[in-house]
Amino acid sequence: MDLTSILLSTVAGGAGGYLGNMVKPNALGNIGNLIAGAVGGNALPAILSALAPALLGGDSSNMIVNIVTALVGGGAGSLVGGLFKKQ
Repeated sequence: MDLTSILLSTVAGGAGGYLGNMVKPNALGNIGNLIAGAVGGNALPAILSALAPALLGGDSSNMIVNIVTALVGGGAGSLVGGLFKKQ
């Protein structure tokens, strides 16, 4: 992964975390959702890019697919982060 794809995944993951909070408020706050989303937005594309050759039989260099998986990963990171927050 180059720096451009990491930055896009981070921004898209943060947006996914923000959107995930809009769907189901989890009380992490705006900054917490952006951070959890950024982490999830970088984790899911990295996992999928590692598994793509085995699952899809091709490479995972499609930028649109990476942005969509970063959005989904950001939303998932935000929702999972809301499960582990302090009560």
